Amino acid sequence: VAVSDRSRMNVSFTLKDAALDGAFVKQAEAMGLLQLKGHRSVGGMRASIYNAMPLEGVAALVAFMQQFAQQNS
Repeated sequence: VAVSDRSRMNVSFTLKDAALDGAFVKQAEAMGLLQLKGHRSVGGMRASIYNAMPLEGVAALVAFMQQFAQQNS
């Protein structure tokens, strides 16, 4: 996605190995991190961090992502 078209509220990202996408979403859901699956035509993941999302929610996602990366690298 072109930089000028990127949303600051919807953070899209992909994993190095797309085969891990399903495991990422499933494990995230088990941790209470919901609705991370990306758009069906784009794939990957998307975290929506609108005003109602507290900083603690973002920190929880970051911690989960770091843990997932360590376990799957």
